[in-house]
Amino acid sequence: MPELPEVETIRRQLLPLCRDQVIDAVTVKTPYLIKNCTAAVFCDALQGRRVRHLDRIGKYLIWECEGAYPVFHLGMTGIFLQDRRESRYPQHIHVEIGFESGQALYFQDMRKFGKIWLYPSYPEIPTLGTDPITGRITPAQLLSWLQRRKTTLKQFLMNQTPIAGIGNIYASEILFESSLSPYRKTDEVTAAEAQRLQRAIGRILNDAIERFGTTYSAYRTVNGQSGENQNFLKVYQREGQPCVSCGEAIIKTVMGSRSTFYCPRCQK
Repeated sequence: MPELPEVETIRRQLLPLCRDQVIDAVTVKTPYLIKNCTAAVFCDALQGRRVRHLDRIGKYLIWECEGAYPVFHLGMTGIFLQDRRESRYPQHIHVEIGFESGQALYFQDMRKFGKIWLYPSYPEIPTLGTDPITGRITPAQLLSWLQRRKTTLKQFLMNQTPIAGIGNIYASEILFESSLSPYRKTDEVTAAEAQRLQRAIGRILNDAIERFGTTYSAYRTVNGQSGENQNFLKVYQREGQPCVSCGEAIIKTVMGSRSTFYCPRCQK
């Protein structure tokens, strides 16, 4: 699933392509992806609108148009492409957005778990917590959130309510970076550990953004290229391989039906 770094990479690459562009036509080939209106209403609402900006909250991509705000959640395999010829799966292009300039953008989603909404004004998404890149999370604030919950650190990071945008890949990497076990209980974390965790969240996510995200399976950047961050992962998908810090074999386990990777020696 595209997580915060992948969605932010897509946002940054889309922005210069569509900012101040006027939408000429929208084609929706899979209407059920649109969740709060019909495909016809969606297309009509966007036609003739100028794109002012693209924003992101967690894993949600928000198009800020004049009088219309389409919101995309990329699901498991959603991506945007600027050239249809870059698509390896053109049969899975579900939305085409054409501009008066002659350019176009294509929303592709192989598994069709993506979701699209249309709002008349900037949307509020009450289930989302603070975005760790655009918002500010202090160690004290993070510690307060942790102490109010009774769950594991892995589940805390994956829950989008306190912190928005972290998924399975980056939860494992963040916990390794902060030397904390995915099984640690949130209400047992000390102030010093919360500070390590806060720093690790920022470092891991920002590094992944600079490397254009992590490509496993379907994720590609807007120009059809793979991300680079998969070449720098320290625990994710490294089951049985030696820890880069201590040499202990990386363990793979399942938490909440999701694969989790960690070093049993470094992470306590």
